[in-house]
Amino acid sequence: MAAQGKHPLMGMRDLFEEENRRKLRVQGDLQAALSLCGYRTIDTPVLEPTDIFLRKSGGELASQMYSFVEPGGHQVSLRPEFTSQVIRLFLQQDGELPLPVRWQYAGPVFRYATGDAGHGRQYTQVGAELIGAGGAAADAEVLATSCGALTSLGLRPLRLVIGDVGAVLGLLRQYALSERATHYLLNAIGQLRDGEEQLAEVRARAEELGLLVQGERQGMAALGQHLAAVDASSTMVFGARTPAEVLERLARKLQASDDPGQIERAMEFTAALSRLRGAPDDIVEAARGLAASHGLDAAPLDTLEACVAALALHDLKDVEVSVDLGLVGGIAYYTGPLFEVWGGSPSARPEGNRRTNDVRLASGGRYDGLVKALGGADDVPALGFAYSLEPVMDAMASAGVLADDARSSKRALVAPRSPGAVAAALRTAASLRLGGEAATVALNREVDEDTARRQGFAAIVAVDEDGASERTWL
Repeated sequence: MAAQGKHPLMGMRDLFEEENRRKLRVQGDLQAALSLCGYRTIDTPVLEPTDIFLRKSGGELASQMYSFVEPGGHQVSLRPEFTSQVIRLFLQQDGELPLPVRWQYAGPVFRYATGDAGHGRQYTQVGAELIGAGGAAADAEVLATSCGALTSLGLRPLRLVIGDVGAVLGLLRQYALSERATHYLLNAIGQLRDGEEQLAEVRARAEELGLLVQGERQGMAALGQHLAAVDASSTMVFGARTPAEVLERLARKLQASDDPGQIERAMEFTAALSRLRGAPDDIVEAARGLAASHGLDAAPLDTLEACVAALALHDLKDVEVSVDLGLVGGIAYYTGPLFEVWGGSPSARPEGNRRTNDVRLASGGRYDGLVKALGGADDVPALGFAYSLEPVMDAMASAGVLADDARSSKRALVAPRSPGAVAAALRTAASLRLGGEAATVALNREVDEDTARRQGFAAIVAVDEDGASERTWL
């Protein structure tokens, strides 16, 4: 027998029959619930060209991918998520599909992880994508569907947390910063929400990256003023350039660089915005007030407000809905509303902004730019979500709703009592299977009850040559 120990790729689990059966059952139940909402099943390869996942996913996901060069010389990756593959498949249909398209999928994904997660991760995603539908009604459908499939499994109560990366970007862009500075602040939201100490770290990092260099900007401006005083027609040269040429180049650099004062103001606004979380109507109102106090147009918040209003029409049961404007997602292709679904034990107690024993069960959002980024001629509105199946199963077990498959408890070992009873035992086993009971014919007549019990059988069915049988429960 092989020595027991950890799998060489920690985090990639082996499953025995009972756990694997439960996993397939939960996966099937989730997919059945999505089918009832009109989402049709598709399947995609585990291996894809690396470029499919890199074009809009962002650096965080790229650093977690298992990538290598195949023998044919192509750079390929094990899929870290499904959405890019789904859009690739959509594009291959070359506009022949009537919109909107509702697809669902299930299968393993692979992401490298360190620390407590181990040196490698394989886990199962079940998800759905709605392609070709924009607006609040589509947003609300996807959010409601993600919660409804979970409650159909008996998981309740749930927490649905909604953010809107499009709204946050729309507000930040009013500061007229460079895209580099704008996305730096967007990516720093997780830190900015944690107080003054983290704000200082974000500011220090901005200085390291050259986003907050007050002295350099002032120096360039002073040099520009000096050069402007020099007669542009002067024959004086600076290296190979005249004063007029140097002045023009400095003007372009000043225009391209960010005003440190604007970055500071944008940083303070982003920190305040990131701490807004709570009841949807209250948070939208607070965000509008915050925008007004900073002299910003609050119109980018309209999509979030419309999404919340449309979701209310679904009248979700046992789902606590909140808005968190510090939720911006970890994948760069999101362009609008995004969300997370959390659940846990019914006895979970409130603790700060979450509950003890809470587990994130699903996440997703809108990604209207992904079709064009992957080669489409135009942007196509799209959004979706994915469940992580293993946390869903853990939450079901914690809530006491992860029951064993009834078929697994009815496994029978059919034992012929004599060499002449083998044919009768085979007929008996076939009859049991037709009735939905798992049945295995013993390969020898020496049947030990203790061994059969340890092998997972619930009963021994002894069969005579004439077909008569006797069942002994273990």
